[in-house]
Amino acid sequence: MLQVFAGCFLLALVTWKLDALSAYASVTAFVIGSLIWALNGVYWISILVSFLVIGYAGTKWRFENKKDIGTEEENNGTRGVKNILGNGTSPAFFAVISSPPAFLGAISTAMADTLASEIGVFSKRTRLITTWKKVEPGTNGAVSPLGTLFSILGALIISSLGYFLLNVNPIVTFIGGFVGCQIDSFLGATLERRGYMTKSQVNLAATFSGGLISFLILLV
Repeated sequence: MLQVFAGCFLLALVTWKLDALSAYASVTAFVIGSLIWALNGVYWISILVSFLVIGYAGTKWRFENKKDIGTEEENNGTRGVKNILGNGTSPAFFAVISSPPAFLGAISTAMADTLASEIGVFSKRTRLITTWKKVEPGTNGAVSPLGTLFSILGALIISSLGYFLLNVNPIVTFIGGFVGCQIDSFLGATLERRGYMTKSQVNLAATFSGGLISFLILLV
């Protein structure tokens, strides 16, 4: 148990020092990470850490260019508590009930959505997922060829890690992640745009949906 707390403390400290997470977000990540690692082992937490590292890289990629077009994350890309809860609550829940497919489906959704959002803002062909009308990059619920390509890549990364580390069918978690990402876009285009949901609430709903989809596919 000491190893778990030491490892998660080090992770929280590094993410805080790098300004990847705020101080409170790092503490929240420490709690979620410790729970997942303590209950299910190092492979589970390794997958979550992979999401954090790759997601951070996506956020910082061409960050100055994102500032120029007004699509950068607030606080210079430093994620807050709401973001951690939005993307981390579902994986934590599925870890507590010890469902590897659902856990991976939730993280696959988060990875797909993060890369689609952070890279897709550079696409010049952006449309609203509900009406297919042209919209500005960074619009809630917007999709693009570039963003879709990177959502596929994000889901593939997590589903591949899940196969090698947890021996879970990668097709199952890929589908959960990709579909969950589209659910995120749909909720963003409808409920979030109208003020009925916040971004973190949309992330929570989407990651839970992605995990649930992966779980249900194996029951069919």
